[in-house]
Amino acid sequence: MKSLRYILPVLIAALMLSGCRSQSALRKQKEKQEQESARLIHSLLEAPPVQELTASLSLNLSGTKLSGQLRMRRGRSIQISASMLGLVEVARIEFLPDMVVVMDKFHNLYSVCHYADIPYRNELGLDFETVQAFLWNRIFAPGSPNAASAANRLRIDRTDDQHNTYIRDLEYGYEFTVNPDERLEALSKTGNGYNFHIGYADFTALSGKWRYPTLLNFQIKVSNTDVNVSAKMSSVSTDNKNWPDRTQVTRRMKQVSLDELLDNLGL
Repeated sequence: MKSLRYILPVLIAALMLSGCRSQSALRKQKEKQEQESARLIHSLLEAPPVQELTASLSLNLSGTKLSGQLRMRRGRSIQISASMLGLVEVARIEFLPDMVVVMDKFHNLYSVCHYADIPYRNELGLDFETVQAFLWNRIFAPGSPNAASAANRLRIDRTDDQHNTYIRDLEYGYEFTVNPDERLEALSKTGNGYNFHIGYADFTALSGKWRYPTLLNFQIKVSNTDVNVSAKMSSVSTDNKNWPDRTQVTRRMKQVSLDELLDNLGL
């Protein structure tokens, strides 16, 4: 019994110490995971190391094949054009910080609208920064003025057996799929009556270690309407080139509503 008096305090102290060590190890592991999550999110929010990107496009719009061109300047302009037989430009859409301009060059029509006028704008959080993130292969949190505020709304949701990481925007519900190489491979959002998905593939080195996807697949499903657009890029360049941020409308072109213009284009 006397020996038990001495042994019990030692056992209790040993248990307390091992419990403290376990808690400390768990706390350090959690801190390490949080630091790694923050690093990954910030790396995917960072702007690409280039200011400009241009590429030739092979477009497939729900079975209709066209050629085209993509031109982007970060923070200033995004231009996507479509041509018939690679010769005659028939349509162009320009995303500018304050507006969207759509041109039907075949019928000499154009339309100017604001992001608030785009269908499902509120559900998708569409503005210039969001569209820019789509095409620059970046994650985002709609409406966040900078990367720091966006990071506050983004959380790592889970990882799967293939070591893909899933990041979720807590406000709008976008889910971003990041592959084991830490590249954004897909983003999606599902809501009441719609499904929106973009997939990225064929990553190509363009500037140092920075790689850009040369194949983009857009899928939009609204009620019974299913739109699929694939864009395969070639001749991708990050050199600064001489092209205007906004295309000047000619005198021959007539301004119409966006619905009328899309009807003329058969979209």
